Amino acid sequence: MVVVLYGHSLEILFLERPDGAFEAPAFVQYKVLASFVMALFFLLSGASAANLAGKGWRSVVRTSLYLVVIAYLVHALGLFALAIQAFLDGGEAPARWLVDAVDSTLKGRDFSTIVVWFLVSLAAVRLIVYGLLATLPARLAHAAVGFIALASLATPWLPNVMMAKTWPVGVAFFALGMVLAPRLKHRGWVAGLVLAPALVWLALHNNGCAFDPVAMCPAHGLPDEAVVWLHIGQTGFMPLFFLTALLGCIVVLAVAHALVLAGATLSGPARLLGWIGRHTLELLVLNGFILVLVQPALKTFPMPDASLWLYPLLVVAVVGLHLLALKLLARPLAALQRLAFRLSDLVMELGIARAPAIAWRAASRR
Repeated sequence: MVVVLYGHSLEILFLERPDGAFEAPAFVQYKVLASFVMALFFLLSGASAANLAGKGWRSVVRTSLYLVVIAYLVHALGLFALAIQAFLDGGEAPARWLVDAVDSTLKGRDFSTIVVWFLVSLAAVRLIVYGLLATLPARLAHAAVGFIALASLATPWLPNVMMAKTWPVGVAFFALGMVLAPRLKHRGWVAGLVLAPALVWLALHNNGCAFDPVAMCPAHGLPDEAVVWLHIGQTGFMPLFFLTALLGCIVVLAVAHALVLAGATLSGPARLLGWIGRHTLELLVLNGFILVLVQPALKTFPMPDASLWLYPLLVVAVVGLHLLALKLLARPLAALQRLAFRLSDLVMELGIARAPAIAWRAASRR
């Protein structure tokens, strides 16, 4: 989660600044992190759900509903906050903004706080992987996952309704996390540290074009640069993306394992990172609000002296800000999660209660 918080904070230094400033070292770090971080999230989510196949369908559906409900609750709060901000900045929200808000709500994309796209995608990915494991023999299920990963080549043509552009990559890395779960704490992961230079080199050579590894396809808002933005299906050259994402996952897991091995001397940082990991959902929600409400204002400040000390300071500042916000807003966040659980349970009850009637009407039409 620290990687996500730091990566998003780097945007302040180069992305769509009013003064047009572009801090190249910040972008290089951002491009490397973006090349793998969301794949890592899917992999870790799969590792934490290694026993998914043994669960009942109601439990799986309920969890996915919870993820979608909390994403939409946060989306609604974000729309409200952005509407107030628009009003304070000079009047009521324009009609186009309202149209976009309705469109994003109905289609399940372009969320107001951006980052909750992952929750919607993860909900779908869990259902897809569970459906494969529950209906197919293990080998066929793994083959189906491979086919879905291969189908990521069709990402440019997929509609991004309910984040569908992210499903193939999500399914591939979620399933990989399930398979690798028993091995994630193996000492061999330390060897992944030597792969860091290869990770950086590969990430920086992804020029953004889906079917051309050489040509440059710039990202929106970055006229001369390309970057991986999985939430809009922008992965660049797909084979290179998968290789880079896999290397990134290995390197991060190696660093995590190295911290565990150094626990005796780094017990404080290790405990802090563990605590942050256990509050990933809350921090993700808070990061979305900071991303769309706070960071645009920070971009209006003059560019700071971008010497090497800036980036460690930025890590400390952004993590500290989120931890402070989490402490201050712990109760509202807990209430939000309880409400999401209640609403998901209500949807489950209504769906199960109406299922026989729906099935009977469908059979009658036949």
